[in-house]
Amino acid sequence: MWRLTLVFAALVFASPAAAQAVGSGNPVNDRLLSLPPAEQAKTISKNVGQGCVGTTAFPMGVVNTAKWKGIAYWSVRCKDGRSFAIQITPKSQATAADCKQLVGSGKECFKKF
Repeated sequence: MWRLTLVFAALVFASPAAAQAVGSGNPVNDRLLSLPPAEQAKTISKNVGQGCVGTTAFPMGVVNTAKWKGIAYWSVRCKDGRSFAIQITPKSQATAADCKQLVGSGKECFKKF
């Protein structure tokens, strides 16, 4: 897994009105949801790095339990066939993992929860 700290900060400040419109408790997630699908994939893959050129982004959900409230999960498919899951905290910190690393863990990319 790779730790990406505050990589989404510019996305939050780009359009605070759009970020507040959805109201998930996670401004980055809300802003991503307001973007067209191609921009979602481009933004997420750019933040994942690893040479990923995003083709598809998938919002998996936002946790609403007390301990993890507001943590958003997205999946992104890269042009070269790889896929990544990304966890985004309400403070714009993110962690990404190759979807292959999740096999057998009970967690899946591209699946709503």
